[in-house]
Amino acid sequence: MSLMVGELSRKGVVDRHEDDADRRRTIVSIAEANRASVDAWLARGAQAWRTALEPLPHGQREMFVETLRTYEREAAAEHGDA
Repeated sequence: MSLMVGELSRKGVVDRHEDDADRRRTIVSIAEANRASVDAWLARGAQAWRTALEPLPHGQREMFVETLRTYEREAAAEHGDA
């Protein structure tokens, strides 16, 4: 992950700085120059998720989201990312 963040930082896609509250942490954020493009890219995905989930009753949406969380947690654990 740090190699990818380093590369994105060198290319100006993201900004990195130390967390003032905890110097062990590094805060990574989208560079202001790229924010509008990234927001537009993410907005399309967010709208697609809304369209897909909107017809489901609340309980089914919760179950679907929890299923995705479980999948992500287990996939990360398989690779030692958890």
